[in-house]
Formats: sequence, structure tokens, C-alpha cells
Amino acid sequence: MDTDLKPVYDLAQRIVPWLKPQLVFNLIDDSAGESDSFELYSTDKLIHIAGTSISSLGVGLNYFLKYYCHRSASHCGNNLEPADSIPLLTDKVKINTPFQYRYALNYCTFDYTMAFWKWEQWEKELDWMALNGVNLMLVATGTKAVWQKVLEQCGYTINEIHDFLPGPAYNAWWLMGNLEGWGGTSSQELINQQFLLTKKILQRLRELDIKPVYHGFYGMVPRSLKTKFPEITVVEQGKWNNAFDRPDILVSSGEMFMKMARLYYKVVKELYGEFHFFGGDPFHEGGSAKGLDVQKEANAIYNAMQEAVPGSTWVLQAWFGNPKPELLDGLKNHKKQILVLDLFGEVISEWKDREAFGGTPFIWCSINNFGERSGLYGRLEKIASGPSEAIAG
Repeated sequence: MDTDLKPVYDLAQRIVPWLKPQLVFNLIDDSAGESDSFELYSTDKLIHIAGTSISSLGVGLNYFLKYYCHRSASHCGNNLEPADSIPLLTDKVKINTPFQYRYALNYCTFDYTMAFWKWEQWEKELDWMALNGVNLMLVATGTKAVWQKVLEQCGYTINEIHDFLPGPAYNAWWLMGNLEGWGGTSSQELINQQFLLTKKILQRLRELDIKPVYHGFYGMVPRSLKTKFPEITVVEQGKWNNAFDRPDILVSSGEMFMKMARLYYKVVKELYGEFHFFGGDPFHEGGSAKGLDVQKEANAIYNAMQEAVPGSTWVLQAWFGNPKPELLDGLKNHKKQILVLDLFGEVISEWKDREAFGGTPFIWCSINNFGERSGLYGRLEKIASGPSEAIAG
């Protein structure tokens, strides 16, 4: 077995061990620059799945299961019992996709749904991602271990660090700059568990050719930082939803901004390896830009990211006016390294109102449900028409 293909054979073993002995996977040359694709064909009672990437091989396996074996894996339950006989293909089937990136998850998912997941649940989720062609996925776990090390090196005590970190079910809103130190404390044991879990998630993602989007540094700092370093300049962000104290935004003009950014990315790399995609949204659901040159701040955030990982991409969430037009204007010379997620595409489609974000690459997204809603509330007409509209532009 080609060691490069072991992850997809392992995927087949986890999902359909009864089918694995008859599967032959191969990578095909994509140097011509064609879009991601896979091929299916049969020889000598074997099922051949050839693809341009590990990701496309996973989709090819899922396609064969769905349309030939009539089997499926889903979040609602699986139908993966052994088939009475393995169907063979009389003709070669070739499927390709025009989409470079197939993205999954948003910050809130990690707390509405995944706050207390163990590896057993994550492994099933990542297998589903691989079967369905996801090749870019947000990872919002393990960030407390990063911030703990960063703040330790800034002279914080463990109690002061825990005053900044939120409880285990509020990480999303903390990372989006909506609150700090809310929802109880996270024990050191839980921080350590999440660190180890995140390493396993990242290892599996990289094996399955799914690029992780990790949280970057966008200037968010504890409100207590100004008491530790009185010389710094911050912009207080006020309250979120008139109830929660937001972390401050560190102004980029001072030396402390780059010191914090460099330290943050250094710790991320030490703990989890190198990333090429980073999230992070200044002024999410409000926040104050008073006195800030937003274009300048955008460039500083971007430049710090590029210094840490040259060629990396900043992934921004389009959500009720964000990213601010001024922020995108500040990044107009770096559009190839910016990716906007039009999160609520089936309802709002901000790309239409904002002229495709000024020509910035974007992904049309859909949010199927929100917290505490167990039904599927997607607007089917928009889901059916939205992606094709976005392609036509």
C-alpha cells in the first residue's frame, strides 16, 4: 500500500470494513490545473477510485456507497451494513468540482454542539467531512492552552489568566471578542485535555487532506493588559449585548502589538505546528473602532500573519456588516490571501449587497440551524439557487 494513501484506506476500514478488500485507491496527476476530481471504474471484481487528492478519494468512496451500494453515512444515523453483493461498474464515472475550497463549521458550532465532545465524536465528524469533500475546516479548540502560554510570558499569574479565559461552553464568543472570563473557569485538567484532543484533530485533518483554519491574532487582548503594561494603547470594546464585557483591542501603532502577535504565533506553532489559514474577526457583532484607522489596523493584522507564515490566508466571517468595508479596503492589495465566508448565505447573501466584497474571494455558506434548535430549518429554495447565483456573480 502506498503510504500516502494509507489515510483513505483507514477511512474505508472505519466506515465500511466489508468493502475495503475490494477497493483500490490511486492518486492521479492534477498538474494540468484542472479542478478536483475523482474517477470510478472496475477491473477483476475490484473497485478502483482514482482522485486528484485524498479529499477527492474520500468523496469518490462516498459516491460509490451512495449510488451503487445504496449506503450512507449521516449525522442522523448510518446505513452502512454490508451489501449482499458488491456492484461493479460497466463504465468509467468521472466527477469534478469547480470549487477550490469546501469549507465547514463556524465558531458558534464549537460551543452550541461540540463543547464537550471527546475523540470518539470528533473521529466520526472528521470521517463525515472526508466523505463529503470538505477540504477546509475551522478548528476552534485548544486555544486556551495557547493563551495560557502567551500570558504566562507576559507576567500573568494562573489566577489572572483564568480571569481572562471563559468557561468551556463560551470559547466561541471569547475568540470572537464578545466576552472574557464568563461562564465559570476552565480547570487545568480541561485545558490539558483540550490541548491533547486538538492535536489529534489536527493530525487527522492533515492526514485526510483537510486544511485547518486556526485562530489568528487580530489585536484582541485581556482588559487587564493595560494594567500590566500602562504604556500600551488599547481601544475598549464596551459591552456585547449590553451585558458582557468585551476584551480590548490593542492598537497596532505601538511596539506591543507586534510583540504580542509574534509571541502568539510562536506559541501556536510550538503547540500545534504550522497553519496556512487563520481566522479572527475584529469588531464582531459590534465593538468600537473609535479613533482607529481601520485600514491601517487591517494591514497590521495581515502583516503579522504573513510574518509568522508567509503566504497564509486570513479567513473572515461576513456577518451583519463585518468585515467592515474599511477593513477590506485596507486589504485590497492582498485579495488573494483573503477569504470571506458569507456565513448566512441562504438568508442574507451579503455578497450581493456588498458587490462580492469588492472582488475579494468568498465562499457561499449556509447555517442549517442555531443553538437549541434541533430541526432542519434551511430555506431550500435559497440553498438550491444561492451557490449558482454566487458563481455567476
